[in-house]
Amino acid sequence: MDAIVDKSSLKTSPMHPVFVAEVSGIDLRKLTQADADAIVAAINQYGVLVFRNAAPLTDEEHMAFGAMLGPLQKLKMLTMIGKSKPRLKYQTMIDVGNLDETGNLLEEKDRRRAYHNGNLLWHTDASFDDNRAVYSMLSAHAIPPVGADTQFADMRAAYNALPEAKKIAIDGLVAEHSIWYSRALGGLTDVTDAEKATRPAAHHKLVHLHPKSNKPSIYLASHASHIVGWEFEKGRALLDELTQFATQERFVYSHKWRLGDIVMWDNLATMHRATPFEDTKYKRDMRRVTVLEEEMAD
Repeated sequence: MDAIVDKSSLKTSPMHPVFVAEVSGIDLRKLTQADADAIVAAINQYGVLVFRNAAPLTDEEHMAFGAMLGPLQKLKMLTMIGKSKPRLKYQTMIDVGNLDETGNLLEEKDRRRAYHNGNLLWHTDASFDDNRAVYSMLSAHAIPPVGADTQFADMRAAYNALPEAKKIAIDGLVAEHSIWYSRALGGLTDVTDAEKATRPAAHHKLVHLHPKSNKPSIYLASHASHIVGWEFEKGRALLDELTQFATQERFVYSHKWRLGDIVMWDNLATMHRATPFEDTKYKRDMRRVTVLEEEMAD
């Protein structure tokens, strides 16, 4: 007798002509291995998945979801940036909101506000590390009444749309990525050498084959400062040109958040950015779990 194979009831509904789908038919609080496999198949196809939930998942449920898909990123972010205790309990739960450790709005001069301003730039999570981020899952616990959409760009579609001459020109190039480069662009410029030493730069190919789909994709982020081996301004011009091309409206989806939403994206196939809102007036509690290519070293 053949073995019984569990099947997932996951369904997808496209939300954009190029990528992104809304997922239904499964409960993220009770995921089976079949569900997890179906999610991976769907994210390989769409790059971004939207899960609607009546209420936010607990941090424990959120982390369990991520852990079914791979090793989780443990936050080694600097306590010296905010000079305070973290707001969230777990190292694998990354705080991308605008609240302090007491749940109040960050003060206007708080360094953590300048740090989070870097999220307004087009980026790919953890490209500044050798151990790259694969999937990110962002959960909405509190959202402002207006603004604060998150935008995504399909870097596979952008690569496919490049002229052949440009594809040839960028093949084999390597970019240097640093968290401190992007944070300086966001206004965090008073970073000490000790802080910088906690996050050294990483080098990654500008074009890579997606490890699961084997499709070429541009690997780009605001963390990318220059092209290795090129004069800085020449490399900077190329990175700016590619970013502008890849974030054309035809490649971009803007997500309008609902309370309880979890949006999952593939960092090896997309870029994303936050958009502005009145962050000294409204609370935004967003929590992210990130799956890495490999287990983090202690």
